[in-house]
This record gives sequence, structure tokens and C-alpha cells, in this order.
Amino acid sequence: MIIRVDLVLARENAIAAIDIIKRRLKEDRVPDVPDEIGEKKKRPREVAFMDVNLCFPCGKCPEFCPVQCIEYLAPDTLAGRGIQPVQDRFQECIGCYICVEVCSLLTDYDAIRMYEVDLVEQLLGVTITDRKPDGYIPAQPYEEYFSEGGAHSVRHLGKGSRIREKMNAEERAILEQERKRAQ
Repeated sequence: MIIRVDLVLARENAIAAIDIIKRRLKEDRVPDVPDEIGEKKKRPREVAFMDVNLCFPCGKCPEFCPVQCIEYLAPDTLAGRGIQPVQDRFQECIGCYICVEVCSLLTDYDAIRMYEVDLVEQLLGVTITDRKPDGYIPAQPYEEYFSEGGAHSVRHLGKGSRIREKMNAEERAILEQERKRAQ
């Protein structure tokens, strides 16, 4: 009986430690909503794409985008979806990773990945420059390339949240210990 109680307490302590770690990382990583809209000034190394099949259109990432390049897809873009998911106008993206972290930390959807500009240019036959296009180019789903199960999906090449990089050694050890315990 005492051993069982000890195991329960140990598990509760590990879960509590994991919750504390997650809470700290969220508090440290969730950016402030921008006070003013910025402008693209240089060619980014990476740009964001949303997996429209994983995006539950909560509206969090457009709220935090410092250049306001994330928008809901036009009505009926994806058949069978009432409210359409969001996508960014990648030509305007500055590669800041804010949308990636917001999606991962505030929603747990993990629907956004960053892709190297050279790869995007090759896939889509476009050139990404150091400023936004002269005219408005509406967001497109790009489901074929940037969504799980897309015919030519490169989602596995995208970079997600960098939250693990922000963990200290003690936090990584606690998570690893809990992962082993769960097996």
C-alpha cells in the first residue's frame, strides 16, 4: 500500500514539474501583441506556411503577426469547411517565428511550420524578395505542399516550435525521466 502511494505521489510530482516547465516556457515565449504593424525590410531565410488540415481557425496567429500577413482563406476555398483556416501571404512574411510559437503554445495545434526560402521558391516557382509585393496577393491553401497528406508534401522539412531549445538541462531531464516512466 505504501509503495503504491509513493508511486502515485512520484507521478503527481513529475506531472506537476512538467506543468511548471510548460507554464514557464509559455510565459517566456508568448510574445506581446504588436502595438503597430511593421514592414518587411529584408529577405527572410525562412517563411511560414500553415497546414490547413491541422489549423482550427482560432484566429490567434493573425493577432500576433507583426506585419499582418496572416489571413483567413476566402470563403469556399476548401470545400466542406465552414470557417476557413488561415494562411499567410508568404511573400510578406518576415520569418520571425512568432506565429509558430503562438500556434504551438497557445493552441497546441502545431499547425505552422517554417520553410527555407530557397525551397519555397523552387516548389512554387516564385521569387521572395526583401519587400512585400506591390499589389495584394491573397493567401492560398498550398495544401498539396505544406499539409500532412498533401500529394507533394514537404511538411517534414519544415521547422516547428523551438520551445525545446529554450528548456534548461534540469527541465529536459525531468521530461526525459517522465517519458521513460510512461513507457
